[in-house]
Amino acid sequence: MMYPPIHLPIVKVTVLEDRALVERHAEVVLSPGAQLVRVEGLSPLAVDRSLQAQLTGGSVAQARLHRAWKQKPREGSPEGKTEPRRRVDTLEAEWKRAQVDVQRLQSRVEVVNAAREDVLRAIAEFAGAGEARPESWHEQLEAVRASTTAAEEALRQARQHAERTRQRLVEAQAALAQGEQPEPLLVTTAELQVEHPTGGSVSLRLTYLVPCAVWRPAYRATLASTGGGESVTLECEAVVWQRTEEEWKDVELLLSTARPTLGAAPPRLVEDWLRLRDKSEQEKHTVDVAVREEVIQKTGEGGAHQTEELPGLDDGGEALTLTARHRVTLPSNGAPHRVPLFAFTAPAVSEFVGHPEHSPLVHRVARFDNRGPAVLLAGPVELVRASGYVGRAQLKFTGVGERLALGFGSEDTLRIVRQADVKYDTQRLTGRRTRTHLVKLFLSHTGERPVRVAIEERMPVSEVEAVEVKLLEEQTRPPPTKVSEEGILRFELAAPPRSQQELTLAYAVASSAKVSGL
Repeated sequence: MMYPPIHLPIVKVTVLEDRALVERHAEVVLSPGAQLVRVEGLSPLAVDRSLQAQLTGGSVAQARLHRAWKQKPREGSPEGKTEPRRRVDTLEAEWKRAQVDVQRLQSRVEVVNAAREDVLRAIAEFAGAGEARPESWHEQLEAVRASTTAAEEALRQARQHAERTRQRLVEAQAALAQGEQPEPLLVTTAELQVEHPTGGSVSLRLTYLVPCAVWRPAYRATLASTGGGESVTLECEAVVWQRTEEEWKDVELLLSTARPTLGAAPPRLVEDWLRLRDKSEQEKHTVDVAVREEVIQKTGEGGAHQTEELPGLDDGGEALTLTARHRVTLPSNGAPHRVPLFAFTAPAVSEFVGHPEHSPLVHRVARFDNRGPAVLLAGPVELVRASGYVGRAQLKFTGVGERLALGFGSEDTLRIVRQADVKYDTQRLTGRRTRTHLVKLFLSHTGERPVRVAIEERMPVSEVEAVEVKLLEEQTRPPPTKVSEEGILRFELAAPPRSQQELTLAYAVASSAKVSGL
């Protein structure tokens, strides 16, 4: 037995990286035994093999999608008229008014001609009776002639206007006939072969995958001053796009980083032959080295954790699922829609930090802990201070409780000028080469208040014994506050109002004679 099509509303949507899992659910009334149930209103983009149906108290023997082309019904209300249709209606009304004007002017011309005939007949009658009135007859003929000329000119212009309006109407009707062809509509229906022993009101659930849906995280960080210091309020939102040809109205929205289509396979094994050979005399006395730039791989503050599998969401290798705060409505228009996820406020410590090797500007950097309920995925973050919007940055992947740093714009009163010089020296007896780097930094402060500034510079780190990198402490003034294992030197300076300071950094790179590549 086949019942009329039923409609199951969308109650839950899980948006993945490049698709969405749609769930429809409702209570339906079934008869006992086997029957065919049709669920209408599905997206034409629904993936056939992903269709699944669940029936409480019964079984679903078969579930498949059926698609059929139907003519889209025309809009009957005046609000639903298209622009070509409104143009045709306007020209039809204008053409009718033009025809009325032509008929009115034709009647006027006939009246003027009749008056002219009356004047000529009166002149003939008076002339036959021996009465001559040449001046009066001249005035009457001139008045009749002027009225006839004006009426005929108005009639001519009215006919031209009517003809132009008719031509425009014909063109508009042709464009309407060509543009408003019957538009086909692809109707998608889920056909379910179900069986229920008792029938009655049962719960029917339908799930399927659809493409053309995507989401990405976005953030908004606000730096504010509190009574005891500073704090950062971080708001996490999901920007969702969907063009699935179905509206998600008042649905429970979940955002997932899972990639169900990313297949996992063991690496392909290939033969790798290792061969031993003796070094040549030149190779025994030569060490090949090279200078390379390497990004410090970590998450959180200053992190550069990135995925190299596919562009898109970076979840750190573990699939995550985030839930929207409330039910949302997302139309199928392909426009971005922002959905709030969570927000938190954490105490922050801010300072002025400069990296003169990259920029002469000094930025205010705030450091705080991730106190949110979930990890922070990589995404853009809008930066806001008490003065308003200050810029946009990129937030790296940060775990729960991990510390992160955000730069909230540059300080106009602080500038750093960097000058670098390199000197080379080679010993004649041993052939040992020494390269001395001398970096001078000039910090200027034009503000009215004293501030503290942290300046970070770097020097290379050696990985081989034949190359030695040494910080020249005698020439480095002031001494660095901290030197990390990666070669990052941090200088902390106090900048008085309207002052200028000079900082000198010196380090030497020494290599033996057998080292090549430097």
